[in-house]
Amino acid sequence: MKIRYKILIITFVTAFIVVNCAGLYFGNLYYNKVCKMYFDRANTGLSYYKSSFDYKRFESIEKYDVSVKSNFGYKLSGTYIFNPVPTKDTVIIVHGVTGNRWEGMKYADMYLDLGFNVFVYDSRYHGSSGGKDISLGFFEKYDLDNVVKWVKWVNKGGIIGVHGESLGAVTSLLQANIDQSEKNVSFYVADCPYSDLPELFSIKFEQYGKPLPPSLSKFILFYGNIVALKKSGFSFYAISPIKVIKNVKTPVMFIHGSNDTLIPASMSLDLYLAKKTGPKYIYISPNAEHAYSYFTNKEEYREKVTQFLKTNKIIK
Repeated sequence: MKIRYKILIITFVTAFIVVNCAGLYFGNLYYNKVCKMYFDRANTGLSYYKSSFDYKRFESIEKYDVSVKSNFGYKLSGTYIFNPVPTKDTVIIVHGVTGNRWEGMKYADMYLDLGFNVFVYDSRYHGSSGGKDISLGFFEKYDLDNVVKWVKWVNKGGIIGVHGESLGAVTSLLQANIDQSEKNVSFYVADCPYSDLPELFSIKFEQYGKPLPPSLSKFILFYGNIVALKKSGFSFYAISPIKVIKNVKTPVMFIHGSNDTLIPASMSLDLYLAKKTGPKYIYISPNAEHAYSYFTNKEEYREKVTQFLKTNKIIK
């Protein structure tokens, strides 16, 4: 009996070690894939994106480079663009994963035409900003909150709006929950956000060439989360706009491409339905893929955003 008992203990301990080692190995691979992904930050600057917006106007109007301090020991680099018609009102544009401030400039034309100043900045771990990794919205929301406070300090009494795309949209919605106590932001436009990060990960696992069994995808996600907690100090499970959107009273416009295969449009619909207080609006852009709603249906996109702002008396 003693021998059998020892064998049982040894087998259990060995299995425990093997399972945890395998979990941490695959969890680390997944963490690196989503939080430490490689992209050439040096070759996606202004010259790469300048054909996507009115570059001649950008060159001709007043602007200056800005550095905003993060709470986490790095700086956020951005550009503040003055509207040709003087105003205190500003829209902050937050780009998606692997982009930078210049990717967000495609939306700047719309807001400049609507009479706003525009502030575009490089998010954590992107462009010229600091940060050791992508936290998928967790730390980014605090960075955005600092940017909002900086804009408020620069233009006291002006309207502040936030327009985010993909990860930038998630960042915006998470920051909106922080902002409720101070009411610094007058409106949000969230273009193609995910509603819940673990749910999105589960969907992506199912879309692989050979879909992973649910138990295996949960296993990888569990250990990936442990690695994220250990290396970066945040949990995948804490990144869930749908859990906080019910607290947001500020007007929010949700936008999503109907043909988005990266983040399903149903996630924006879920967020829209979950927002119980304050004005809300949703626009599903026909035939648009991920983050291409503006390019696919530019005139309609502009009309819908303008209608949203007018309805909520942000502009006349």
